Amino acid sequence: MFRKIKNNETLKELLSTKNLGLYLFLIVSLSVAWSTARIIQKNYDLQKQITTLSQEVSLQEQINQNQKLKNQYFETDAYLELAARKYFLKGLPGERLYAVPKEVAMSKIKPMPTQEQKQSNDLKNTPFFIQNWQNWFKFLQGQQLK
Repeated sequence: MFRKIKNNETLKELLSTKNLGLYLFLIVSLSVAWSTARIIQKNYDLQKQITTLSQEVSLQEQINQNQKLKNQYFETDAYLELAARKYFLKGLPGERLYAVPKEVAMSKIKPMPTQEQKQSNDLKNTPFFIQNWQNWFKFLQGQQLK
């Protein structure tokens, strides 16, 4: 049996120098392709990281610019006047300040609608077919219909 294996022509053909060179070329080609794929993936990850960091930098620059504008506003006379009126109850010469009780001031303001009122107003404004779909979803989820 070993003689049969040793004398096998296909085994000799597979191990010939021509085929060994082909195998070596195939192994080198696969390793080059694999390393190229890894490099491309690493470049992609690095580019994604660069993009994220550049977006963060531009966002931080925008925040800094907004803060500079706020600081400039806080240095203006208009802000100082508003702050004096608000925090120290001060006014310009000749102005009179009146203290109005909260109950009187709030009596002139319309009450804010509650969540239920907002939802009922939204339901009144939505078309029938959308209300129908919403009712079906509520029914399938086991919620109470109003």
